[in-house]
Amino acid sequence: MKQDYEDALRVTLPRRSYVVIRIDGRGFHTFTKGLERPYSRRLAEALDAAAIGLCQEMIGCRFAYGQSDEYSFLLTDFEKENSPLWFDGNVQKIVSVSASLFTAYFNKAFPSERIAAFDSRVLVISRRDEVAKYFLWRQLDASANSLNMLASAHYAHAELEGKSNTEKHEMLFAKGVNWAKQAADFKRGRVVRRSADGKGWEADLAIPVFNRDPAYLNLLIP
Repeated sequence: MKQDYEDALRVTLPRRSYVVIRIDGRGFHTFTKGLERPYSRRLAEALDAAAIGLCQEMIGCRFAYGQSDEYSFLLTDFEKENSPLWFDGNVQKIVSVSASLFTAYFNKAFPSERIAAFDSRVLVISRRDEVAKYFLWRQLDASANSLNMLASAHYAHAELEGKSNTEKHEMLFAKGVNWAKQAADFKRGRVVRRSADGKGWEADLAIPVFNRDPAYLNLLIP
């Protein structure tokens, strides 16, 4: 049974590559109803706590980037010749365990009558510069999401439908609201990285715009 069925769909990641695991909230539009708008600090802190918990569990984790209801984790296995890959690269175990651990850590940090759930996916990226592009892509998505969230807190959906980002900024200005003055992590996301003493993990809430300060990611991506 193991050989014919259980192992038949076993997929193993290639070694000596960059592995990104992205965790996404399932049905979070419904889960977050009733939370403060446009940005729930309590929700963000629970996501950070879940990311820190998962970073501690993962073999080869370098850092994680979070925004909205998602977190992306970078794993590598090429620092040393015998560096291991988490679960030996078994995709089924990586996605199932990462999703279940993140879900457990989040629900512990964010007690609620509703149960939050997260899914997980794996990406393999061969080139270092493409890894930087991936995290820039997620940060650009964070900025777009934050603008939409801010605008939605002040205008009805029908009023925003079909409006460009420039128009949304102008509509916010008309109400005395400036997106640029919002909290940095609301606009750009957060990074969970090794603490200065190297013994633990911590969340950085004041990260730069990645394509304006490439040195930040350069220090994180091996």
